[in-house]
This record gives sequence, structure tokens and C-alpha cells, in this order.
Amino acid sequence: LCEKSITLNSEELAEAIQLAEENQVILAEAMTIFHMPIYRQLSEVVASGKLGDLKMIQMNFGSYKEYDMTNRFFNKNLAGGALLDIGVYALSFVRWFMTEKPNQVLSQVKLAPTGVDEQVGILLSNDAGEMATIALTLHAKQPKRGTIAYDKGYIELYEYPRGQKAVITYTEDGSQEVIEAGETAKALSYEVADMEKAVAGIENTMHLGYTQDVMDIMTQLRKEWGLVYPEEV
Repeated sequence: LCEKSITLNSEELAEAIQLAEENQVILAEAMTIFHMPIYRQLSEVVASGKLGDLKMIQMNFGSYKEYDMTNRFFNKNLAGGALLDIGVYALSFVRWFMTEKPNQVLSQVKLAPTGVDEQVGILLSNDAGEMATIALTLHAKQPKRGTIAYDKGYIELYEYPRGQKAVITYTEDGSQEVIEAGETAKALSYEVADMEKAVAGIENTMHLGYTQDVMDIMTQLRKEWGLVYPEEV
């Protein structure tokens, strides 16, 4: 059970997966979004069809970090940058709700003096016609907000990395439904509980496939930005 981001890039992840298979062990990313109960509850609502088809997802995550270029947020030697630190949450959220992997990715980036990504805007889409926008920054506070818009309503989550409450607004009449599940304070214990089930062979809900999809996107973005970490040279 590896802390996010699980590896630096897709190549490392593929190697780790191969080693896990060879040694018959479970490999997974400690990504709270895949294990918080609220997301499973929302998946049931989506599966019921009452929200209709997914159209657009909007994501924000901003954290104000002092301009100390030696700390892990801005230090290239410590895999710094917004994408691997906070962008992985937003991308995992997007992948959870999208019915297909995004296959078209556009972005704009502002690099810190150290060469890591300080501020990022990302636009994603897939063959199902679903789109997502993501705004990330390490030098300005933003609400951790996710909005998932369907043609019959939309879902709003705040503090989504460890979310426990969502509000659904239905387009036709403006009525709202509040869904609460799980506890923010127990976020890490949910990861461990799911890992225990996977190791015991009871149920594997670690979503390694989603982790691979997210890592592929992050690897592609960094290549486009020319952001290379020392271990990748």
C-alpha cells in the first residue's frame, strides 16, 4: 500500500506491477478517493440513472505554500510540484466518475524557479463525450471542490480528498438531496480495511486500473512540460 503518488511515472508503475505479480503480493495506491464510503454511495446514485449522462466535471485544489525551494513542494530532488502532490487527487476523482479513460488532454503550466509545476490548468475528454477541467496551484488557497454535472442534475463535494458529504441538485425542479457517508477522520483506516480484504482474497477494491490511468495522464503531462526528475534522467 504505497502513498500517493504511487510512483514517479508509468514506467516505474509497470515495473512495480510486474514485481507484485511475480511475488504474488497486492500492490495498491493509498488514494483516499477510492476508499471513502461517500464515493461508493455516489456511484450507486449514478448507476440508478436518475442523474442521466455525465457531461462535465470541474475540480479545484489550491494550497498556499511558502516559496521555500528546498521543501518537498518545490524541490525537484523530492519529486516536487502540484501534479504529483495534489493533482493526483483531482485526477483520481475525475477517473472515478468518468465512464471511460480520458484520451485527450490539454494543459497550461506555470513552472516554479526550480522547474517543477507550481500552477496548472488541465482539460480532459474521452470518447464518451465527457469532459473535465482541473485547476491546481501550490501558491494560492482554493477550495477543494468537485462538481460533477449530469444532464439531469449535478453533484457537489467539498474537501473531496477525504469527503464525507455531497449535495445533489436535480435540474428539473431544483430539489436537493444530501448524502453523508463515512468520516473524514477515518480516511486512512478505510484504505487499510480495503487492503486487508484484498490481501485476504475477500474482495479487491483497490482500483489499480484507475491508478494506472491517472499515472499515464500525469506522465504524459510532464513530458509535454519538459519536467524531468533526476531519477528519470
